[in-house]
Amino acid sequence: MVRGTDRSAEATRHRDVVVATRKQLHGWWPGKRECTAERMLINPYNGCGIGCFFCYSRAFPGRFQLFHQEGVISVAKDFDRLIADQLDSLDVASCGYLSPVTDPFQPLNENYRLSERIIKVFVERNIPIEFITKAEIPSEAISLIKRQIHSFGQVSILTPDEELRKVLVPGGAPTRILFRNIERLSREDIYAVCRIDPILPYLTDRRDHLEELVERAVGAGAKHIVASVLDIPLKSTREIFDHIQEKFGSSVARDYTRLYTERIDGYLHARIEYRRGVFAFLRDVCDQNGVTFALCMEYETEDGRTRGLNREFMSSRNCEGIDIPIYKRIGEGFYPACDCIGNCLYCLEARCGIDDLAMGRDGSKKDWKLRDYRRWSRELRQRDLL
Repeated sequence: MVRGTDRSAEATRHRDVVVATRKQLHGWWPGKRECTAERMLINPYNGCGIGCFFCYSRAFPGRFQLFHQEGVISVAKDFDRLIADQLDSLDVASCGYLSPVTDPFQPLNENYRLSERIIKVFVERNIPIEFITKAEIPSEAISLIKRQIHSFGQVSILTPDEELRKVLVPGGAPTRILFRNIERLSREDIYAVCRIDPILPYLTDRRDHLEELVERAVGAGAKHIVASVLDIPLKSTREIFDHIQEKFGSSVARDYTRLYTERIDGYLHARIEYRRGVFAFLRDVCDQNGVTFALCMEYETEDGRTRGLNREFMSSRNCEGIDIPIYKRIGEGFYPACDCIGNCLYCLEARCGIDDLAMGRDGSKKDWKLRDYRRWSRELRQRDLL
């Protein structure tokens, strides 16, 4: 089924197609993991009507290319029911993450409400879930997640300059709505994160604007700030540079060519000196405003090895600010397994009973799958730890 999706005048028109899916819940991708806590990743839509020209998913294969080349967004048919079945096969779960690739509340979600239905699946089982968005948060989503103690929301705000926002994020919510998102979460006593993610050099990196953004976010009720500097998939470099030249001029495009000289695992990164300067400034601003700070997927290369920068700049125990334990099934629902703080990447003692998750012991950075959650469930039952 293919049809047109009504969109705001600012955004490009897309089509959507409903597709059968066998996608499974899974953990972080392997490799350069910086994410401290475990998450069950959920992507109900392949493609996104928010319209960020710099989105790294445009370089992904499969249905992401159908979106990038033809503007067709794929909607996972009955994905909420599939997720419900998968959760019901488990006795152990981590917080759901809706969604790490495309915006869960993008315009077409108004037609399908798939994101709200997925949130409901988690909340009905008392399993935490988080979302990240550049759109207006639906009231139903807030009403649902406030029922689950560890569920929270992340709002991505790139700039306080609304005219610039329209160019960078044409299908997203106006800046005033994004700050109001944080206010609405905070008013319901829901943990709220503001993401300045990504910072675009020479466009959104003015220090007075970054300082204003942090101050307004904290004033609205944000408890934590996450930041990154734009990285560019090598596959998309020419296309992104051409877009920058078209929208912002050849001078800015030349600045990008000079700045983006570091290659790390298929991506171009801004020079480390530039990134360190931005992160040091933001960490200082966050300290002054009494809010914790962390980076998202930021690295440097040292002696041929890739090293994460979070240990240098992060002021929280977990990169998203909030501490969420692993959950176990007790009776019909799920409840915190222990009093751990959920930072599995640095964990030395598996209080949850799952030794695999004490990754601080050997420095491992695993990409856990649904089959691992099922294995852990069997092992905990065999050891009478449920």
